Amino acid sequence: MRIQEFQVTLVEKTRKQLPRALRAFEPRSFFTIVKLSYRNPKLHYEVWVRGPQRLIEIGLHFEADKQTNDALLRYFNSRALEIHDALGPRIEIEQWTNSWSRVHEVVPYESLDVPLVNLLADKLARMIAVLQPMLNEFEKNKTLE
Repeated sequence: MRIQEFQVTLVEKTRKQLPRALRAFEPRSFFTIVKLSYRNPKLHYEVWVRGPQRLIEIGLHFEADKQTNDALLRYFNSRALEIHDALGPRIEIEQWTNSWSRVHEVVPYESLDVPLVNLLADKLARMIAVLQPMLNEFEKNKTLE
C-alpha cells in the first residue's frame, strides 16, 4: 500500500471507530506524517511512518509554546496510571525536544497493509477516546485560571 493510501484509509477507519462527538477532527498529511487536530493544530494526534527504521510512532503531540507544553507534560504525567491502564504499558509520556512533549507508542511493522491500518486505527481511536477528554479538561481548567 502506498503511503497516501495508507494515510487516507487510516483517517477514515479511525473516524468511524470514534464516538460521534470525537469525529470532527481535521486531518493534515505531508510526506510520511498524518496529523489529526481539533481546535488547536499545535496539540494534535500524529502518526509518523519511519520507513527506514520500520517503525510507526502514534500519539498525542504537544507542539505549542514551551510553557503550555511543560504544563501539559506535567498534567499527563499526573494521569500516567490512568493512561497506562487504558492504553497499555507501551505508552510513553515524555519530553521530546527542549520545548515539545508527547504521549505516544512506537509500533514496529513489516509492510503498510490492511491489517496494519486496522491495528493503528484501533490504537489511534482508543488514544483519542482516552486522551482527548483529558486534554479538553486541561484546556477548560486553564481558561478558568
